[in-house]
Amino acid sequence: MHLAPDASGPRTALAAPPRVSGVSTSGLPVRSEVCNHPPPAFRDTTRAARANELPDFAITDVEAPSRVYWRGPFEVSVTVCNEGSRAGSTDVSVFASRDPCITKEDALLGSVPSGWLGAGACESRSITARKDASHSGTWFVGALADPEAQVAEVSEENNSAEGVPVTFDSLPDFVVESVSMPAVVLPDAHFQVYALVCNRGQGDEVTSVRLYQSPDAHIESDDVVLNYVMGLFLQAGRCERVVFDGWIHQPGTWYVAVMADALNERPEDVESNNLSAVTTLEVGSIPDYVVAALRAPPVELSNGTLPVRTTVCNQGTADGAATQMRFQLRASEPSAEGVLSVSSRSIPALASNQCTEWEEPLGSLGNAARSWRLVATVNPAGAQTEAHLDNNDRAVDVLLGTLADLSVTRVAPLTHALAPGDFFTTEVTVCNTGSTSAPSVAVHVALSDDPDPRVGIRVGTRSFGPLGKGCAVLPVVGTVPAQGLPDTVFVKASVELSVPQGVDPHLENNALLGPEVGIGTGPDLVVTKIETHGRVSWRGGALPAVVSVCNRGSVQTPQAFIQTLFLPEPDLDASPGIGGPMLTVAPLAPGACVALETVMTAPLFEGAWRPVAWGDVTNAVTELVETNNDAAGEVVQVTQISGLVITDLQAPTMVRLNESFVATATVCNRSPVSQPGTRLTLALRTEDDFPVSVLSDYSGAPGLVQGECAQVRLYGVANVPLEGAFRLVAQVGDPWGVRSPEQWRALAFSVPMAVGGQNDFAVTAVSASGVIRRGVSYPTTVTVCNRGLGIGSASVKVYLSRDEHLEPSGDVRVGQASVTLGPSQCRTLTVSSLANVSSGDVWYVGAHASAGSTPDLVPANDGRVGSRVVVTP
Repeated sequence: MHLAPDASGPRTALAAPPRVSGVSTSGLPVRSEVCNHPPPAFRDTTRAARANELPDFAITDVEAPSRVYWRGPFEVSVTVCNEGSRAGSTDVSVFASRDPCITKEDALLGSVPSGWLGAGACESRSITARKDASHSGTWFVGALADPEAQVAEVSEENNSAEGVPVTFDSLPDFVVESVSMPAVVLPDAHFQVYALVCNRGQGDEVTSVRLYQSPDAHIESDDVVLNYVMGLFLQAGRCERVVFDGWIHQPGTWYVAVMADALNERPEDVESNNLSAVTTLEVGSIPDYVVAALRAPPVELSNGTLPVRTTVCNQGTADGAATQMRFQLRASEPSAEGVLSVSSRSIPALASNQCTEWEEPLGSLGNAARSWRLVATVNPAGAQTEAHLDNNDRAVDVLLGTLADLSVTRVAPLTHALAPGDFFTTEVTVCNTGSTSAPSVAVHVALSDDPDPRVGIRVGTRSFGPLGKGCAVLPVVGTVPAQGLPDTVFVKASVELSVPQGVDPHLENNALLGPEVGIGTGPDLVVTKIETHGRVSWRGGALPAVVSVCNRGSVQTPQAFIQTLFLPEPDLDASPGIGGPMLTVAPLAPGACVALETVMTAPLFEGAWRPVAWGDVTNAVTELVETNNDAAGEVVQVTQISGLVITDLQAPTMVRLNESFVATATVCNRSPVSQPGTRLTLALRTEDDFPVSVLSDYSGAPGLVQGECAQVRLYGVANVPLEGAFRLVAQVGDPWGVRSPEQWRALAFSVPMAVGGQNDFAVTAVSASGVIRRGVSYPTTVTVCNRGLGIGSASVKVYLSRDEHLEPSGDVRVGQASVTLGPSQCRTLTVSSLANVSSGDVWYVGAHASAGSTPDLVPANDGRVGSRVVVTP
């Protein structure tokens, strides 16, 4: 990322360089010095005595385009004159040189005969030149007459002219990497097509992109153009997402594709890869089933439960009938098929643009320990009419067997100031996502300036075990070498089975590159995070933000400054950005952190922008590490669709199937101008953001002046295909409007909601003392709520977890209690706990509520991890 010192103004639009910007000639003042040709090493005295009887060839002018592409031929015009007293002919050659002085040792571009030239005559010759595509940049193109000195002349010193500057550009290569569009649309209904267009060549250039419609799968440039974008500038290696609005009048099956540079207006490195994959588009009123998501554990026991979560959607334009879902385990051999305890299930009828989601244990008993492909197929027999039958499958890889699967997910040295010869501690998060415990693992910490996580000087090792399914935060003590290290190095960590039983199936994630640290003493100002309040803004709107800054060094930092700015997404390096407020950081002690609140002003240009905070831009503070002073936040969508933003949503956490309910949305005007009233709508979506049901009619938000907020009541009915846990989503505007997915997410606000009649016990808080002694009893405070609709009892178990994720099967249980709660009741329990765990390690307090054999509607909120604790001897 590049920050311009004066980046507070509007962003300057980038323009493509012209292909040929005029003509360079030898008459132009290209340099001040003169090419001094050395005298010939040998001169024929007889030839000199008869000079009045010899020709004398001289290059008097050279013309060439000032800018050409590497591989494209270009024309060079050379004027050659015979300044002698006798007629003659010779060869004229064109060369490219790194300096204006042309010699025959330079790169030859082409040659032509001069033709017969009488005494005093001149002739302009055109030479088609082609430069080797080995170097780009500016070269000097010049010419030599009689380059091999084969013709006797009056003088050999005037056979060349100074070269003219010619810039050789690299060729672009436009490729449509991907296209996303609906599978089915209604006649005359607007739809959007998203194309990712990239320049995979070496040269920057402007191109056009066209959306084509064809009655067959062979897309050509003379097919119907549904829409187009002109003047798309792409730097070498960059990509841009292009959005097309389209509509088709006639029902039926059509073929749609996107083509870059369809009319071959720009020469490219490769001319045959401009067309995207061809998509079949059905136009009409017809359902279309698709398996939208399929999740399974990467490693499972051969006799395990194999829990699988599946999402099925009807992405068509008409309601669909109930159908079937089939699950299969397939091996690499076509004849090998696995056995599942649940091989099929019924899918309820789905309305247009509606999804259903569920989780169930498929079971893996009776299958060989090996790699399998789990395939889910909706409407497997094709019994239900739908638009496409080739999109009904989704598959994931599953490895069955008794295996531990290790990985390093985080490397966190407690300080960035490492003193030679001293000890230092690094917290390494190690996870086991396999199907069995690892009996013993070895965790290594290394130092190196090489970014390869597996390369370095090993400085510390810790043995640990057993490591069950889940993660552990393991402090590893290392010793800094007394000498031989550069000023800055990376801290790295790796894990391996120290007592192997079987094999680790995925070794590629067993090592991880951690942060860069400094060798010696000093401050280290680190910008750790920037967060904006909201992900959408009107142009020029106020956007509150918080910037977090820490000192990871060993010496107090002086007062410093933090520059905030917006950078265009996704090309963060393509622009200096748009500057925001400058923040002041007071001196920070070693290990101290501070959160700075500010209000940024959104860019005046619509699109996706990423907020960035950059500490000590001018390098006024001498730090141990200079590469960790900036942090980027989540993308902010700047749009004029609406200046209104939903900032809060209050609703019941659980409702019965088909039950009516009321929600209250808080709507604020975040734009710099007054906003008219607009529509709000309420919907249920899955956890993966697939639509389930639109729950309410439109409700109106009032007109608001700048900075004003209002509360809007929304009414809904929980009409969903299957009971389960969802997200209740409030959105600004028409839910079926033509907008990008990013805009829709930015204009929405969601909260959890369960639909069903079962109990739902949730652990809402858990805490304990910050320091506890090993083997000694201590109290754990747990708050449990019944968010369900009936009276029920739950068993509350208290744990010490190795990381911030609770895994009851692998974490250490230290206490237990029971509770009975009615609907919407909560109770805070004090659970007597015994710290029978190892001391000196990192632990987290956790709690889990279980209703026993009674099913719990939302398993995701049954457990919770609280504060980090230190277990002392």
